Amino acid sequence: MKTVEFKDVVKIYGKGEGKQVAVDHVNFTMEKGEFVVILGQSGAASCFHAE
Repeated sequence: MKTVEFKDVVKIYGKGEGKQVAVDHVNFTMEKGEFVVILGQSGAASCFHAE
């Protein structure tokens, strides 16, 4: 059973030549009972809590 599912997620900071792509078309699924760690730089949307 899928608890959390992301499909084709994109996160871009800024615009034009200064834009930074933090997440580029990511697909991800967490199943009930799984322990998942997502690592990334501070401010890169790498931290969230799912119960």
